[in-house]
Amino acid sequence: MNLKVLPILFICFLKSSTTCDFPFDDRIIVWDVTKNYCVEEITVVSYPIISGQAVIKNEYIPTLYCKFFNVKSDLSSIVFDNCGINRIEEKCFSQKIENISSTIIITNNQLKSIKTGTFSNLKVLYIRLNNNQIEMIEDESFHNLTLLDELDLSFNRLYSLNSKAFVNLLNFRTLLLESNRITSLQKESLVFFREVDSRLNIKCNEVTYLDKDFLGGMTAPKLHLNLYNNRLVSLPEGIFDYHYFIQIDVSRNPLTKVSKYFCSRNCTVETLCFGCKGMSEESVRESVQNIENWVDEMGDKVTTLLTDGYCAFKKNNTKIVRDRRLPAMCSGGKNTEEIDFWVYFKIFITLYIVMWI
Repeated sequence: MNLKVLPILFICFLKSSTTCDFPFDDRIIVWDVTKNYCVEEITVVSYPIISGQAVIKNEYIPTLYCKFFNVKSDLSSIVFDNCGINRIEEKCFSQKIENISSTIIITNNQLKSIKTGTFSNLKVLYIRLNNNQIEMIEDESFHNLTLLDELDLSFNRLYSLNSKAFVNLLNFRTLLLESNRITSLQKESLVFFREVDSRLNIKCNEVTYLDKDFLGGMTAPKLHLNLYNNRLVSLPEGIFDYHYFIQIDVSRNPLTKVSKYFCSRNCTVETLCFGCKGMSEESVRESVQNIENWVDEMGDKVTTLLTDGYCAFKKNNTKIVRDRRLPAMCSGGKNTEEIDFWVYFKIFITLYIVMWI
């Protein structure tokens, strides 16, 4: 074998091993364990749906009509994957399928908008609408979902967060908005959060502005706020006041001004993720000084500061953790040690095969 191809193989394996923000969901179950056969074979024409999990995949269904659903027994979840869906008939998921107990998934389709009342009066725990083309969500699109825990709207085309779309969601804790086009969080954007350990993941958007009252009206006792990889240029005074955060991630933002009072009045942050990569030298110097002052003044109200290794914080401050793997630690990425292991493993296997060719 020509040894000139080795560098090419090496590069291919490296590219296949790097972390990407491409979506995946290994929680979709496509096997009906109660019937012991794959339910991917179910198509639109084979309704009523059997008990268990129903997966409709690679069918062409441009519109979901209520007449498609004739559920005569309980379902744990129903999945529409890559079906070309661009419209859902009004109240389709509020009249016909009240007995879905866990999850509704409409992923890898072409939905453009979610109309008022589309999802209402259901008892589901999870709704996943990721990987569509959703640009607009009307008021009360998600209404009276008293058991809903998590809503996934990631990898869509939303330009704004309409807080009026979420009404009477009594147990709602997690909203996933990763990789949309949201440019700001306006007044009372998170008013729908009430539960302990609520989570907003809005990383990889285009957020440039946080209204001073964007947390107004929110009653959740503790919040995870992920603003990783947006376009924020400042953290003004008082922006996070009067709230308790388990974690705030503002790393990978082009911050130029960070007030040392951005979280000072009745404010607690267990972990702040703050990175300096991409910031100017002057901005880094000023921001580092203000963050250090903030850590000192907060005392026990801040537990840990995670940094990406590009910030020259004081070495004697035990609360500051310098680690270049901050994006993985703060934003759900893979651990770089794990990545390195698989890279080297693949290289070894490649060379071993080449030796025997």
